[in-house]
Amino acid sequence: MWRFVVALVSVLLIASILLGQIFDKLYSSEDTSEPFVSEQLSLTLPLLKLMASGEIPDFDSDFIEDEHNQRNAILYTRAMDEYPLPALLQEQLKRQEPVYLETQEHVMVHLLTSTHDILIYQYDKQVEKEDYRLPLTLSFYLLLVIVIVIFLAPFVRRLMRLSTAASKLGEGQLDVRLQVGTLWYIRDIELSFNQMASKISLLMDDIKLLAGGLSHELRTPLARVRMGLDTLVEAQDEQLRAKYESRVNQQLDDMEGLLIHMLDFARLQHSLDEIKPHRVDVTQMLSSLISNTYHGSVELNLPSQSVCINADLRYLNMAVSNIIDNAIKYGHSKCTVAVLHESNHVVVSISDDGLGIEAEKRATVFKPFVRLDRQQCAGFGIGLAFSAKIISRYHGTIAVDTCPELGGARFTLRFPIV
Repeated sequence: MWRFVVALVSVLLIASILLGQIFDKLYSSEDTSEPFVSEQLSLTLPLLKLMASGEIPDFDSDFIEDEHNQRNAILYTRAMDEYPLPALLQEQLKRQEPVYLETQEHVMVHLLTSTHDILIYQYDKQVEKEDYRLPLTLSFYLLLVIVIVIFLAPFVRRLMRLSTAASKLGEGQLDVRLQVGTLWYIRDIELSFNQMASKISLLMDDIKLLAGGLSHELRTPLARVRMGLDTLVEAQDEQLRAKYESRVNQQLDDMEGLLIHMLDFARLQHSLDEIKPHRVDVTQMLSSLISNTYHGSVELNLPSQSVCINADLRYLNMAVSNIIDNAIKYGHSKCTVAVLHESNHVVVSISDDGLGIEAEKRATVFKPFVRLDRQQCAGFGIGLAFSAKIISRYHGTIAVDTCPELGGARFTLRFPIV
């Protein structure tokens, strides 16, 4: 949200400065105050000069006042020393040039008389324009509000779309997503909403898979437990009772293991989100894992230089070891792990010499409780689902195809390098 705040403050500052400059020019252009020398003054000025020179000593000043009675014209004299003027203006008066001074209310014409006094002719300024300050101020704020509305309109529209999408998501439409726009100050919010919706969708998919897998996987052991208990009730032979007790206990152990694995899978996403990833050396991690766990049963090919990714070492070990365990379990005699450095990614390939995975079934092997051959495959079909979720959490991808050298399955893991 800080981007939105920066954008809003920037727009307000720029709009205020630009509009202020425009209205300042408009107000200045509307200033129609008369100049110093008006048309009426140009007619009166020759008479004032004659009075100052003494050629009209008995000039009737009331004539001038009556001529301009609407503007409160008055005529009076002041001594030079009682009416100080700047030296520059005094020189101008000595050259018998009129000096014009203007205040907000009056215009005053100064002439030097023959007795070295100052003859002052004063009249009120006539402002021919109306006071536009209030309309201009209101127009300024109106335009500023319009600019803010124009700026906020796309933001509000995006928020309304976000509100609609959130309502749909709350109603169970988990596929709803926002189209990410170009507004940089709200783009992060839209991306965060889409990421949240994707996580919720994945969690709901996991819940559906767990619920479906639980009902499916527990049906057979529960039926066997019920059959074993019915047999125990009817059986009189102690050896037969011991045999069925062992089978019932084995089925209960299998059910307990299934529930533990399911709970671990359900908690996996939350556990991954809690742990902050850090820099992990892939070559060192694989070398340590294979030498300590598989004791030479896996062939390892590493690049000459180390490559690092952002991940958690414990979960990354879990993801890779699940795939290696499958390769050893379903391969005949050989399993290889190779690390390649490609551009900005590190590629880890795990291959075996088994029967491989059919092309139409490769997309399903990363889902929980998927076992391609239930008669020969031990376990619960959760290992690859664990690996896929861990790899995805650390911005990696996983795919499976056929290894051209060994002929079996090849799992390819790709991570961005840091």
